[in-house]
Amino acid sequence: MIEKKVSSRRKTFVAREDLMNSLSDIAKQRGHSLYETVNELFELAIEAQNMGLNLKRIVEERALTELARKRGFILALETLWYEMADVAFEEKKRQALKSWSEAGAWFAKRYTTSTVADPLLAFKTDLAFFTWNASELYLEKKGSAVSVRVLSPRFTSSYTYLFASFLEGALQAFGYKITSSEVTKGSIRLQAVRSEST
Repeated sequence: MIEKKVSSRRKTFVAREDLMNSLSDIAKQRGHSLYETVNELFELAIEAQNMGLNLKRIVEERALTELARKRGFILALETLWYEMADVAFEEKKRQALKSWSEAGAWFAKRYTTSTVADPLLAFKTDLAFFTWNASELYLEKKGSAVSVRVLSPRFTSSYTYLFASFLEGALQAFGYKITSSEVTKGSIRLQAVRSEST
């Protein structure tokens, strides 16, 4: 086995002063030199690129995971989650649909009461991350109308109806009235318009 020799020669690069000062503080907190910290960051960026990943996106997704934890989400086995949804739907369909609708409204209200410029867009962005089991999640706003489309061959029939109820509750909390709802196993299509009272 031939070992690849790594050159110890150094090269100079230019960075913003505020960034270097912050990085220097981080290095001190960790008990490392600035040289070690900079090289570690370069190695991580190169490793991420070689894996076909984007380092900025990795950080954003980690932040969303932390946000999900703070907002009451938990990790669960997908098959178990679907099975429990099926049981709830079969045993108490009306109550299950109501609970999911209320959960959607509660989730949406976190955005309507926040300081984000476009609460619906922020909701869409986070929802796309939280529902990685959906192969397609489309939410578009045109004037006073909103279209939602979700596709996932992995959704059970019961889970599809429950998730549709969640989305309907969220849209209503954003001030929209559902005008069309087409739900079949693994497919959700919703149309809504802005309520006149909002």
